[in-house]
Amino acid sequence: MCSSTYDPKYVFRYDKHMPDTDDLSLIVLKGHLLIEEMLIDIRDKLFPHAEYLDSVNINFNQLLNVIRSAIKSKHDHKSWDLIVAFNRLRNKLIHNLEPPELKSLLNQLFNVYSHTQPYEEIQIDKSDETELDTAQRLKNVVIDCMQFLMSVLSLYNK
Repeated sequence: MCSSTYDPKYVFRYDKHMPDTDDLSLIVLKGHLLIEEMLIDIRDKLFPHAEYLDSVNINFNQLLNVIRSAIKSKHDHKSWDLIVAFNRLRNKLIHNLEPPELKSLLNQLFNVYSHTQPYEEIQIDKSDETELDTAQRLKNVVIDCMQFLMSVLSLYNK
C-alpha cells in the first residue's frame, strides 16, 4: 500500500468488521458498509456542509456519482466501475435470497476486478486470483475498493 494514501483507520475497520467466514452475503454486506463509510468520509471532505445531504436520503449510487462529479482527479478511474459492480451484486443479494444471476454477477465483478489497479503507480499481479475461493476473492475486491478510496481521500487530507 502506498504510504501517502495509507490510513490505518480503514485497515482497522476492515479487520474489525470483515467476518472470517465464507458466507458470501455477509462478506458483501459488510464490505458494502465499509465502502459506503469511506464514501461518506470523502463526501464530508468535499463539501463544507455535507450534513445537509443527510436529509436528502441519497442512495449509494447517487452518493458515488456526486463524489465522482466533485473530485478534481481520479473521477474516471477504473476502480469506480469496480465499486459500481460490487454495489450491483449487493443490491441483488439484499433483494433476493437466492439470486438466479449470482454466478453471472460474480463473474462480471471478478472480471472488472482483474483489470483494475487501485493505485496507478503500483501494479499488482492478480493472475493467480482465480485459484482463490469466492469468499477470499470478494474480500480482495473490498480491499481494492478501499485502497482506491483511500487514495481519493488522500487528495483531500493535505
